Amino acid sequence: MNNAIASILIGAAEVLRPPRRLSVSEAAQQYMRISRPGGASDYWSARKTPYMVEPMDRLMDRSVEAVIFVGPARTGKSAGLLLGWLTFAVCCDPGDMLIVHMTADTARDFSRDDIARLHRHSPEMKKRLSPYLRDDNVFDKQYRHGMILKLGWPSITQLSGKTLRYVAITDYDRLPDTIDGEGNAFTLARKRTQTFLSGGRILAESSPGRLIIDPKWQPLNPHEGPPCGGIFALYNQGDRRRWYWPCPHCGAYFTAPPSPEAFTLHEGHAALVCPVHGCVIEAHHKPLLNQRGVWRADGQTIDANGGVSGDPPVSTVASYWLTGPAAAYQTWDSLYRKYQAALNEMETTGNEESMQGVITGDYGTAYRPRKLQVERDGRLLQERAEAHSKRTVPDGVWFLTAAIDVQGHRFVIQVVGWGHGGERWLIDRYNLRWSQRLGGNGEPEPIDPTGYAEDWHILIESVVQKRYPLASDRTRGLKPVMVAIDSAGQANHKVSVTERAYTFWRWARAGGHARSLMLIKGSSRKDGARISKTFPDSSQRSNRKANARGEIPVWQLNTLLLKDSLAADLERTEPGPGYLHFPDWLGAWFYDELTAETRTTKGWENLSRSRNEAFDLMVYNTAAWLALRGDQLHPDRLPAWADPRQSAMAMASPDAPPARLASSSAPPKAPTRHGDSWGL
Repeated sequence: MNNAIASILIGAAEVLRPPRRLSVSEAAQQYMRISRPGGASDYWSARKTPYMVEPMDRLMDRSVEAVIFVGPARTGKSAGLLLGWLTFAVCCDPGDMLIVHMTADTARDFSRDDIARLHRHSPEMKKRLSPYLRDDNVFDKQYRHGMILKLGWPSITQLSGKTLRYVAITDYDRLPDTIDGEGNAFTLARKRTQTFLSGGRILAESSPGRLIIDPKWQPLNPHEGPPCGGIFALYNQGDRRRWYWPCPHCGAYFTAPPSPEAFTLHEGHAALVCPVHGCVIEAHHKPLLNQRGVWRADGQTIDANGGVSGDPPVSTVASYWLTGPAAAYQTWDSLYRKYQAALNEMETTGNEESMQGVITGDYGTAYRPRKLQVERDGRLLQERAEAHSKRTVPDGVWFLTAAIDVQGHRFVIQVVGWGHGGERWLIDRYNLRWSQRLGGNGEPEPIDPTGYAEDWHILIESVVQKRYPLASDRTRGLKPVMVAIDSAGQANHKVSVTERAYTFWRWARAGGHARSLMLIKGSSRKDGARISKTFPDSSQRSNRKANARGEIPVWQLNTLLLKDSLAADLERTEPGPGYLHFPDWLGAWFYDELTAETRTTKGWENLSRSRNEAFDLMVYNTAAWLALRGDQLHPDRLPAWADPRQSAMAMASPDAPPARLASSSAPPKAPTRHGDSWGL
């Protein structure tokens, strides 16, 4: 008998062979070999990842049409659910299968690495692979009994058309929400398998990758997944199963929360805290915990003896959620260290990207931005207002900054006092509405920031040189060390706010005030430094109305990071670094402005279109603090300008008339320039 005839007979025998009565996990243990470092391979075993057995076996449960698995990295889910299910299908119950990856590149990598090694190391898989080269290419594999394996990616051509018995979708949260406008990948996959009725099956697995955008959401119980769409939306459609362990000390069953707060340090190592009785569970217990672990559905309870009561939800979707502490290939020390490193980066830079990656990829849950506040309640902030004398500098303040927002017919000013670690006090908030120009009736004209360059000059005497008495000694006071001015804005006339701001800065420089001024402009960047110093040159741009020649410093503000950081500080409830103190003389309007903006997936938005000056001005003051390097100051080594014992000056008599500036047509003569004591 020649080889061609033998091959045909072998293929025919495979076609006629009845399904082997093995579960998916049993087939994987019997037929599937997993490659190890160094080129060796071993038969897959459930000993290391016992939590994979039930989800694998439910893949051939005719009472369900889909299995959903949510889990972090390093759980072994790809080997068990993808390769294990493929091995079962090829060796026990053939049917055409599609495995959908994020992109064509990831599908190619999976084919050349995982699938190729599976065929190479697993004799039963290798002998069932078609011997013809045309049946074994990168994206399509055919087996002797006629089963076809297709490796695809999210496109309508991949997820429509041909009927399939099995469809697996990997990294679901990294797929588009809709595939070419036809629906999500899961919905399209369901259509591909409908012809097989109870014989068809869908798998969707992923580590979480979506953001929680509802700041008020709290789970009703540990089985409820976050309302963030993606893989958790599919999980919540199912029976919502979680992995339970018996505590090795008290015996109570619990499910490990996907939270860094689940850990504590014990003798220098990360240990889990039993949420039932507070027992400290050391890491060496983890393998035994997983060996004794069980899956329980939403609505079911389990007692210390392992007795289960309650009925699971009625659903044709079997859904599972495993959290990071249970992941077999992730140590607790590693989880703890990764979180601490991400926390340090977030608190240092305000950037949450690393923290998001740790929470989703390692702890296995959706990430809620730390500063997410959709409907922050200003009343809660107002309730913590403190009794301070109006417009005085409390004890603890080292120096003052001020911020100016340019409106159509007014300047809005907010003054902040800064202390150790960024602790701050709201000192003043006021509007400048009247210019030094007199109308025909001899009364001051309203301020017009874009119409009259000289209207900006009032900022020197009314902001830059304004002094605030010390609460401990009202004969002495502080004036702002740095004043941040928003240099961007809409033009009411042919002249822009930016051009007027530049003109004012030049005029102030001639009067010796420039080093106390900081022109700022918001940036749409979502990464990088919180503030950065630039020197715009409008001659290099098509829009030359600003008339800058590279001599004017303008600070770019990463408003996303600054607002994220501010929102986090507003959540602090005890005085200390970052805490905001509010005086009791401010009205509710201030707190409404402070909480007007919403943190969404797009960034901070003013969805209600209400006034938000308090929030913006607090961000501008923070930028001034950073420009002064206030985050690097130490109470034992304060420079003279930041030490109120040295920088406080005598207060003018309250009855003395305010000093008037020289005419705007004749700015003061520029003094001799000195070194910049603040590094600006």
